[in-house]
Amino acid sequence: MHVLKNKIVVVLSSVALAALACLGGCAGSSDQSQVKESAEVKDAKVQDREQDKQKMLEDMFHNFLMAIREDTPADELYAMLTDSSEYWLDTLEHHARIYGPEELDTCQFYEAYSILLYRLYEREHLWQVPEDRMLWLYLSKAGVIHNFTKLKLGPMKVKNDRGSIGLAQSPEVPIMIFEWDDKAWKLDLVETIPLITKGVEAIALKKSWSHKKLALYWLDREYHMQYTRLDDSLCEPIGF
Repeated sequence: MHVLKNKIVVVLSSVALAALACLGGCAGSSDQSQVKESAEVKDAKVQDREQDKQKMLEDMFHNFLMAIREDTPADELYAMLTDSSEYWLDTLEHHARIYGPEELDTCQFYEAYSILLYRLYEREHLWQVPEDRMLWLYLSKAGVIHNFTKLKLGPMKVKNDRGSIGLAQSPEVPIMIFEWDDKAWKLDLVETIPLITKGVEAIALKKSWSHKKLALYWLDREYHMQYTRLDDSLCEPIGF
């Protein structure tokens, strides 16, 4: 009787262990499935978010192009730029008012060119706005960015919180940079302008010119049929 009882206990124990093992296996499989499903859901959300950001960048760029082709108020234009871009434009306008030849020698080409062009507009009374003039110089209907965007551009690209666009002939080479600020895309002029002027700056390297000399050369190249004294006189502050 004791032998039979022991056999029954052993059988029951084996069955219980098998059941527990089965339950453990099922639970493990269920956990793995949930983890896999969770990862897939997360990946899908990331892809949807990236697609949303791509669409938002394309819409932002369309609105930006419309804005710089019209007489858009300064505050609306600033809203399309990064904070660092607004600060850079304000600083550059201040330098246009006070920098002499020595300070201009410390500027990058695009900064020196902007300062000289700003002074040309001042001397020739070309301004159409009372303030935010450096912004207008870049983003008006006749501004630097507007003229540049007349070129044939490639598709917009998004990688994480950075957006870009290149020329149609070389779309993988970015020439305009955009930054995501958690709710909207903004144009980063601080990164964009050096990319736009890169080809022009190659002239300075080839001829061993300073950035200031190249800026004067480029200004004369663009405006010599319209204005005189496109020379070192623009390197001096002109009594703002």
